[in-house]
Amino acid sequence: MKRGHWKKWLTLIVCGIAGSVIYKLPYLRETFYGPLQQATGASNAQLGFLMSAFGTINFLLYLPGGWAADKFSSKKLMTFSLVSTGLSGFYYATIPSYTMILLLHALWAITTVFTFWCVCVRIIRGLGEAAEQGKLYGSWYMAKGLTSIVVGALAIPIFSYFGEGISGLKMTIVFYSVVCVLVGGLCWFVIDEDVRAEEKNQFKASDMLLVLKMPTVWLVGLATLSMWSIYIGFGMITPYLIQVFKISDLNVVIASIFRAYFLFAVGGLIGAYLADRCQSRGRFMCYAFVGMAAFTMVYLFIPGKSALVSLALINMVALGVFVYSANAVFFSLIDEIAIPKNLTGTAAGVISLLTYFPDTFLYALYGRLADNQPGIAGFKNVFLLMLGFCALGFIATLVLQVLNKKTRQAKQAAWQSLAA
Repeated sequence: MKRGHWKKWLTLIVCGIAGSVIYKLPYLRETFYGPLQQATGASNAQLGFLMSAFGTINFLLYLPGGWAADKFSSKKLMTFSLVSTGLSGFYYATIPSYTMILLLHALWAITTVFTFWCVCVRIIRGLGEAAEQGKLYGSWYMAKGLTSIVVGALAIPIFSYFGEGISGLKMTIVFYSVVCVLVGGLCWFVIDEDVRAEEKNQFKASDMLLVLKMPTVWLVGLATLSMWSIYIGFGMITPYLIQVFKISDLNVVIASIFRAYFLFAVGGLIGAYLADRCQSRGRFMCYAFVGMAAFTMVYLFIPGKSALVSLALINMVALGVFVYSANAVFFSLIDEIAIPKNLTGTAAGVISLLTYFPDTFLYALYGRLADNQPGIAGFKNVFLLMLGFCALGFIATLVLQVLNKKTRQAKQAAWQSLAA
C-alpha cells in the first residue's frame, strides 16, 4: 500500500509509541523491581515466574498471532490491544493477590502478542522497500525508546510524589494504564485498514509449511532467540545493583529507566544508522554479539564493592548500547531472507515463536541463579549464561551469512546463464 511520506512516518511514530506503552504493565519489574517485590512479597524466582507465565502463553500465541496479523484489520487489532491492556491495568493498581497478578500476565500475553506484536511487524515492513528495512525497524525501535524516555520521565516524579514504595507504585500503574488507553484511541485514527480481501483469501495452511521448511527462517530464529536471552539477562542488572551494590529504590528506578528507556532509544538510533550500512543486517548482528560478549565478561571481574558502583553503571551503558542496537533491527532479518510480503505476519509468528521461547523459562532461571547463591556469586552465574547465548547467536548469524552468500551467488549464476 502506497503512503505519502508524512503518512509513512506518522504511522511509524504511532507504532513506536504503541510498542512502548503497551509493555509497561507486563514488564513493570524491569524498572520497579524493588517496589514490586515489596508490594507483592515475591522472591526473585517468583517475580521471574510471572514473566515465565507471561512468556509461556506468548509462546503458544505467536503462530496464531502471525496468522491473525495476515488475516484481520491492523487498525482494529492495535486499538483493541492497547485499550484492553490499559483497562486491566487499573485492576493491577489495586495490587491484588499474587495469583491474580499471575492471571493478569496471562491476559496480557493475549493483548500484547496475539493481537499486537505480529501486526506491528507487518505494518513496519510494509512501510518501505528492502533497502530501508534496517532504517525502518531501527527508527521504530528508537521511537519506542523516545516514548519510554518521556513516559519514564513522567513516571519518576509520580512515583516519588506519592511516597515511593507501594503507594508510588500504585499511582505509577494508574498512569501507565491511562496512557495505554489514550494511545489505543490514537491508533484508531492513524493506522490504516491494510489487509485487503484478496489477501485474506490467499492465506493457506501450505504457506505456513513453506515458511517452516526454510533453513534461513530457523537460523534467524536461533539468532533472535540468543539476542532475546541476552536481553532478558540484561534486565537482571536492576536486582544486581540493588542486592550487590545496595542502591536505594529511587536511584535504582532512575538507573533502570535510563537503562531500559534512554539506552533503548540510543540503540534504535545506532541500529537504524549502522545496520543498512553494513553489507547485511546479519553481519551487523555478528558484530553486536561480539560486543555484548566483551562487556558481559567485564561483569565477571567487577568486585561487589559499593565504591565500584560507577564502574558497574558505566559498563551497563556500554553493554546496553550493543544489546539495544541489535535488538532494534533483528526483525529486519525477515526481509533479508526474502519472505514474501503477504507472509510477513506468518514468518514473524514463526520467528517470534523461536525468539521468545526463552520467556517460558529464562526469567525464572535467571531469578533462581541469583537466589541460589545470594550476592555477587549468583549474578556471575547469570552473566556466564548470557555469554553462552552470545556465542550461540554469533554462530547462528555467521552460518546465516554463509547461506545468504551462497543464495546470492546462485542467483547471479542463473542470471548470467540466462544472459549468455
